Amino acid sequence: MSWVERAIRSRHPHSGRRLTAVVSVLVTALGVSAAQAASAEPADRSVAEDRPGPILTEEDDCFETGDRRPVLLSDAQSYVPERYVVTSLAAPPPPAWLGAATAHVANAGFIDYVCESLSVNGHAPRPTMVSIGTVLVRRDGVSTDYVLWVATDNPLYFARLRQLGVDAHFIPKSSYSETTNENGQRRITVHYVENRPGGLDHTRTITVVATPSGLPTPSIGGPIYHLGSKGEVAIAWSNLTQSGGRASVCLDVAPESLPTVYGITSYCFPNPRTFTVGSWTGTIELLSPPTPG
Repeated sequence: MSWVERAIRSRHPHSGRRLTAVVSVLVTALGVSAAQAASAEPADRSVAEDRPGPILTEEDDCFETGDRRPVLLSDAQSYVPERYVVTSLAAPPPPAWLGAATAHVANAGFIDYVCESLSVNGHAPRPTMVSIGTVLVRRDGVSTDYVLWVATDNPLYFARLRQLGVDAHFIPKSSYSETTNENGQRRITVHYVENRPGGLDHTRTITVVATPSGLPTPSIGGPIYHLGSKGEVAIAWSNLTQSGGRASVCLDVAPESLPTVYGITSYCFPNPRTFTVGSWTGTIELLSPPTPG
């Protein structure tokens, strides 16, 4: 039985598992604390032999909601590098926008997803949670998203992201649970936990009101971009997903957590959002080194 067919599911992926020496060495070299490293799962030992390069992922039996919120335009450009021009949009009426009076806003959001199986460059797969913060921009005149952060509870994925210079966050204490509500609807609660002041702490509650159906169809996601410590990085996906899924979504963002830095706060969307189920492959690659000076 595939993961997407299970009616009730609960997972706490990091309890009682032993860390191998190679992951401890790798993560320590990337500046992760001993407490964080102790929470990580073992990675394939051959990672120590890999050379930094593109990250190729196989991500299977996943669910995703990608939800966007208006944020102050005047603030948004300050956290996006000069090459990228933040897209200006008309401020929506309340309750979508309750901030300072303004005619135009920026558009920021999450790409949050959970996969039953994610492998990195052919290494052993494992269940994985991912959160990507974005803001809508124009890059060389073309509309795209700028990546503010990438977070994951997968230690190998985290390590490879850091090798590419990405602002990656390790969230090994994250978890999700799944039940069925009184209306027979699938209800998923996803907790993203970085467990440090200013960390990536938020909870997403998803109530599926229309289950995805039909044969999976292919599509392309991205590329979206991030300017990291080693240069510009592009992230793209090749998707195979079912259509028609809709879900009621609430975001509960912890006070002073990382999303609040970018103006993303707690919110329940008044209308159902797209709920995606499927599998995809990802490519994350370093495009060019930073410009001197």
